[in-house]
Amino acid sequence: MAVVVFGSINRDLVMRVPHLPRAGETVAATSYDLLPGGKGANQAVAAARQGVPTVMLGAVGDDAHGVAMLDALAQAGVGTGAVARLPGPTGLAHVFVSDAGENQIVIVAGANAALPAPTDFPAGAALAVAQAEVPAEAVARFLTLAREGGARTLYNAAPATAEGRAILPLADILVVNETELAFFLGEGVPEGDIALAGAARRLMARAGQWVIVTLGGAGVLAEGPDGTIRLPARAVPVVDTTGAGDTFCGVLAARLAEGETMAHALTVAVVAAGISVQRLGAAASMPTRAEVDAGLGG
Repeated sequence: MAVVVFGSINRDLVMRVPHLPRAGETVAATSYDLLPGGKGANQAVAAARQGVPTVMLGAVGDDAHGVAMLDALAQAGVGTGAVARLPGPTGLAHVFVSDAGENQIVIVAGANAALPAPTDFPAGAALAVAQAEVPAEAVARFLTLAREGGARTLYNAAPATAEGRAILPLADILVVNETELAFFLGEGVPEGDIALAGAARRLMARAGQWVIVTLGGAGVLAEGPDGTIRLPARAVPVVDTTGAGDTFCGVLAARLAEGETMAHALTVAVVAAGISVQRLGAAASMPTRAEVDAGLGG
C-alpha cells in the first residue's frame, strides 16, 4: 500500500509581507523562515503524515540545503534512500506570503532540473505520484514504469506546461486547478459546476479515469467512473495557502493507497488542505492523520 513520489525537492525561503509586491515595488518583510518545500517533497510529507509508507524519488544538491531537506524528509517519515545527491545547488523557492494569506513564488530549479529518469519502480507500491517541476521525460518514464509495476498513477500537472500534454494519458488520476484545466483544454472554463464538470469530462478524453479540479476556497470537483463528485471547502481562517494543493494530493494518494473509495479519499484530502492553510509554510503546515481524523469529526 506504499506511495512512491517522483518530483521536486526545494528549500523554501518564506517571507511574510503586508501585501504582495507589484511590478517594481520594494516591500519590507516582517519575518522569514527556511522551510522544507518542493511539490514532490511536499506531497511525500503529506502522504507520510497519514501513516502510509512513502518513498521519495528526487534529487538535491551537494550543499547545506540538500542536507537540511534530506533530514526534514526523514523526520517526516519519508524514505530517502533513492534521493540522488548531485553536484551544484539544491532547488530553492522564494515564497512571499501576504497578510491576507495569498502568495507569490519564484523557484530556482537547481538539482531538480537534472533529475534523471528512474530505471525501475519499487515493487508492491500501490500509488505513484508525480508533478511537473522536474523534467517531463523523466516524469513520463516514472509513470510508465509505475503502470508496468501494477501501481495506480496520479499526476498533478502543475505547473501546466506544453510538455505536460504528452504525460496526461499516463495518469489514472489527473489533478489540476482551474487555470491548468483551461491550459490543457485550450479554452476558457465557464463558471458554474455544470460547465466545470463538462470541461473535466472533456479533459478525461486525454487523461485517465479521473480528472480532479481543485478550486481553492471553493473546494473540489471530480469527474470519473462514478460520475461527478462536488465537495465544498470548510470556512477556516487562512494564514498561508502555500502547499495546500500539495497537501490535498499527498493525502489523497495516501488514502487511495489504503484502498479507500475516491469519494471518501477526496473528503479526507479537502479537510487536510483546510487544516494546512491555517498554518505557515508548505510541508511544515501539513497535518498528521490524527489531526485529519479529528477534523473529519468536527
